[in-house]
Amino acid sequence: MKTTAIILAGGQSSRMGTNKALLELNGKTVIEGIVESLEKVADELLIVTNTPADYEFLHLPMTEDHYKGMGPLAGIEAGLSASKTEHNLITACDMPFISVELGNYLLSCLVDYQAAVPEISGRLHPLFAAYRKDVKDAVTKSLEDNQLRIRHFLHSIHVKIVKNDVLKSLRLPDEEIYFFNMNDRNEYEKAFTMSKKIGSES
Repeated sequence: MKTTAIILAGGQSSRMGTNKALLELNGKTVIEGIVESLEKVADELLIVTNTPADYEFLHLPMTEDHYKGMGPLAGIEAGLSASKTEHNLITACDMPFISVELGNYLLSCLVDYQAAVPEISGRLHPLFAAYRKDVKDAVTKSLEDNQLRIRHFLHSIHVKIVKNDVLKSLRLPDEEIYFFNMNDRNEYEKAFTMSKKIGSES
């Protein structure tokens, strides 16, 4: 079954002072690195952004939020609406070290579940998770009810929560790396250190 990887790409970050996706890491922008990883997972790629001019250099299909200013849940709704496939992997644009193996595993869970969401060390990660297109109506209802927390929407669908033991079975023990996201300058600097560690181990 064909799959789509949907990147939720925002614009200017107030905490970072710039567009996080366009920061450079290992000689390329963060979003270019994410695209390279997702090309190994999905048949199609799609970017959700309200600033499409920022991402034209990627030459990928794009769509905009239908519910402006309503956060990442609106991005999920826009991505699922535009996706042409039933199985989809959603990822944020500020996670430079996503795992191809975990992405494949999450998508495989959609045979039996409407969504597969990692919960690592008690923390839910709905922005590196797999969703079937048929959850879009539940997402839309949450938006129209102004229930913008993704956790709230997940209670209304059949979801598999993927825990630490699955990462271990996939030989992915270091969840700090795979779910690391950059929210400020300190975390961006930390990403440089982490990327050097990954490079030395590969």
